[in-house]
Amino acid sequence: MGNVTAESLKEVGAELLEALISLVSTDGRLPRPTDLSRVWSLDQTLCVRTCSALRNDDPLRALHQLPATGSLRTVLEAGRARGVAANVCGRAGEAIDHLEDAIASLGGRKSNLDTLIGSQLVDAREKIEATSKQSIFRGMSNLLGLQNDVVLTTFFVYPSVDSDEWCDELAIYGSHGLRRLRPELTILVGGRVLSGESDQDLPQAEQVLHGGRLDRSGYSVALKSLSTDPFPEVDLVADGKRLLYTLPGDDAGESRELSMFFASIDKNASPRYRRREMLAAPFVFLPRNPSKDMLLDVFVHPDVWRGVVPRLEINRGQNLLTPTEAPSRGIDRHDFCESLHSLGTDPRGMAFKPFPRYGDLVATVCEHADLELAEFRHYRLYVKYPVVALSYGIYFQLPDRPVPPFYSSTGSR
Repeated sequence: MGNVTAESLKEVGAELLEALISLVSTDGRLPRPTDLSRVWSLDQTLCVRTCSALRNDDPLRALHQLPATGSLRTVLEAGRARGVAANVCGRAGEAIDHLEDAIASLGGRKSNLDTLIGSQLVDAREKIEATSKQSIFRGMSNLLGLQNDVVLTTFFVYPSVDSDEWCDELAIYGSHGLRRLRPELTILVGGRVLSGESDQDLPQAEQVLHGGRLDRSGYSVALKSLSTDPFPEVDLVADGKRLLYTLPGDDAGESRELSMFFASIDKNASPRYRRREMLAAPFVFLPRNPSKDMLLDVFVHPDVWRGVVPRLEINRGQNLLTPTEAPSRGIDRHDFCESLHSLGTDPRGMAFKPFPRYGDLVATVCEHADLELAEFRHYRLYVKYPVVALSYGIYFQLPDRPVPPFYSSTGSR
């Protein structure tokens, strides 16, 4: 068939629609699926899918809904057996041949055709993505030996207490409903870049982890009152300039469901204004473990990035420091059906059905950090079955530094 395009597929779909409608219709009317199944001795699921597609006026949508060509030929043979006119059966056979040619040009799989059509039809594309992500979730769960019900990361961004050039960040992260299908394996649950000598930083990091109070050193504190009781044992491992928080393997084979949450405060984490080496402030989540639901929330103080509307980026890999205008930024970017939502400043917008205690988690941490939740602008990315190793990012284009007012030598503006 040569190069397959949306236009050529519309022609194939229109031809197939007309031919199949003529094949199965009685007195110009499409039959009910149950009647077609009973009279033609066909599988009812096949009849439901075929009749549903034939009631669609859009050729592309019909092609997407129709079964594979082997099943269509089953319908055709049933029509011949029922004595449908030879010329009608011939047109249907030719139309199925043309569809087979198109599929062969795309690698011989109906799923490849559906993916191409999905790029033209939003609802079809959403269905394809949802099915594919769920399959990846199941496969990665089996391969890695674990899964989460919910994985989340939440950022609060507010003016630094040390400098008006920078913003501090409060981060909340963790997992709800973590199941270890292979309990003997170690799981990475968090980490950070070390600023000093690793052997000197470990004792302080461990003290903060179990101390129960937020610390402005950047180390994580375990939110034990909101996690599994007793709180699981977490190891701290220094790996060069990285500090890793890990859940060690359990030789005894314990596989209880776990919920673990942490919080940390990073000083001077993001610039308030554009810098040559950093044009946007990234808030990125890179799923490491297969999860059913992923939440990435960013809360921004009213004095930070006023008027800036963030954008969503989904990338293969993670390169946070590349300038946003650089040509290389778009190479690994993916265009999926995920959406970034602005939820205003009403705390009731925090509700998250997959994890009903989320509001309590955020409110508790904000109280400890002395943050007024209702002041912050709220941006949310929610993903069903996030893909492991893709990076999901909310990016704020940094504004230029305000120009100070000019005063003349007389003191007037």
